Amino acid sequence: MPFALGRLPVLVCGSEPLAGQVVTGLRGEGRRAEAVDRERLLELDPRRIHTLILADPPNAAALVAALVARGRHDRRSGRRPSRQAIRRLILMHRQDPPPRFTMPEPDSPWRPETFAILDRAARALLGRWPLHLGLDPRFGQRPHLLIAGFADPAQALLVHALRLIQYGTGRPCVSVVCSNRAAAETRFLGAYPQARAIADIRFAPVEDLESLLSPVRAANQRSGIEQQVPENAPPVTLALVCPGEATGEGLDLARGLVDRLAALQGVSPPVLLETGATASPGRTLAAGIEDWDGQIIPVSYLREACRPAVLLDGRGDEVARTIHDHYRDSIAAQGRDPDLEPAGQPWELLETSYRQANRHQADHVWAKLAVTDARAVPEEMVESFVLTPLEVERLAIIEHERWAADRHLDGWSYAPERDNPRKHHPQLIPYADLSEPMKDLDRFAVRGLPTLLARQGLGILRLLIVGIPQPAAGCPGGMRLRRLADQALDRLVVRYPDRALVLASTLSDRRSRELVREAMDREQGVGLFLLLPRPLGQVLAELPDPHDRRDFLTLTARAERRIGLNGETDLATWLSERADISLILGDRVPAGVVEKRVRLDPGGLGLDWNFEY
Repeated sequence: MPFALGRLPVLVCGSEPLAGQVVTGLRGEGRRAEAVDRERLLELDPRRIHTLILADPPNAAALVAALVARGRHDRRSGRRPSRQAIRRLILMHRQDPPPRFTMPEPDSPWRPETFAILDRAARALLGRWPLHLGLDPRFGQRPHLLIAGFADPAQALLVHALRLIQYGTGRPCVSVVCSNRAAAETRFLGAYPQARAIADIRFAPVEDLESLLSPVRAANQRSGIEQQVPENAPPVTLALVCPGEATGEGLDLARGLVDRLAALQGVSPPVLLETGATASPGRTLAAGIEDWDGQIIPVSYLREACRPAVLLDGRGDEVARTIHDHYRDSIAAQGRDPDLEPAGQPWELLETSYRQANRHQADHVWAKLAVTDARAVPEEMVESFVLTPLEVERLAIIEHERWAADRHLDGWSYAPERDNPRKHHPQLIPYADLSEPMKDLDRFAVRGLPTLLARQGLGILRLLIVGIPQPAAGCPGGMRLRRLADQALDRLVVRYPDRALVLASTLSDRRSRELVREAMDREQGVGLFLLLPRPLGQVLAELPDPHDRRDFLTLTARAERRIGLNGETDLATWLSERADISLILGDRVPAGVVEKRVRLDPGGLGLDWNFEY
């Protein structure tokens, strides 16, 4: 009797508590999963296995070899594996490189994959909460990542952040505060000795957080000699708290960071708090959103890694696989067989190092879109998209910096002549110093961005940023204002069909919140940039009404960016420089708004446009 392979449960075998966490994670999202011990696994009829997850088992190589040997026995017994009989084997391990094991023969029904828990979790976390969540690189803001505590997954997150931290806005900064500062610094720099060529990376005890906000020391990319930089560290734009087992202490640490960053820098960056596998991360740490501080976001790297979308469905690998397929196509177009080249093997057979290179390039696509003020949308929403020459050059610089960061993390350094055994490379120099043919390689890579996403069924839309200054004091709210806003935004959508609408507001006024909420609920794809000229704690303190507080926090949770600004003057500058159109609420036009504006005057003229729409 034939087996319905698609209906068989995912089998999980391996070390505890990881194996149990994998089963729980799969079942929690409606997948059939069953735990099985090693002895029973080796007794099972292989035809009853469709997908097998080996959760970091002891002696993984021997277990894989035993499973593959049973497949060979199947072939000798006359059972020819059909396409439907292919068995997926996912070997979970702590971190790359994966354990060594013998790959099955090409005609084997087994298709092994390796899954580095810490590395994949870091990619997934920084995919959901990217480094540009708390900054605007087009406004000249530099990324500053703060890591508090150095337990798992801190180092993996730091390494992956260094691959993604290039936004073309000056030298990025990473600060690490932990109780075992010396040990953490030694361990990290021992594993990644060239890391300081990528960013200013500083370690300090938790109690010395203030010292990390003083003048920074930067490393010369060629000599490695540290030199004093006469400027203060940029404001923190994203924080990660990785406390280890003491989750309660981690919450105290996260709350302390929120208060100290508000006092020292006047900023309120998102704070990702690692809660461990046993906690249940949600949007808030308390029962209701009213008790949320607007910043601390509970996460669990193990839960993230065990999500079916990540572990089984390859979430996050879609663009990487497309990059690799495009590379295989380019090899074939040159008349060569990609299957005969190590870097040209099909994805399922590709060595881990080549897969990782594709993943790192793919993960940075979203940073490039952020720098371009654009977003990826379903392809049917886009007629065409072409990068301007200025955008190509800007992104080529960033792509070179990304490539250099990847090389540095692999231990490469600059030398006039390339020497692979010593990991010396002559192109590890600033983009401006590259030859034109070398610059063209970076330009070619970024020009292909629309085509790359198109192969994923995605198109690119530029953003239409609509700034909402503080409403005039006498502007009435309510239904009349919301209807005017709906009419104005509907006309903007028709006027700019090739743009994605993004509203930019402080949300500190109820009338602005009503407008933003109505727009996001009515029109699919409307985004929100939350502008923060002062710390969130101050904003919440000015909202004693529970309804207002809930309203503000609900919209804060929906914001795609939370942009910290230095007071009201900086806010006015941002609105005048970054907004494409100003939406004025009331009869008073504030000073410094952009030239294009539409005024919503519920008590007077209604809609007043100063440009053709």
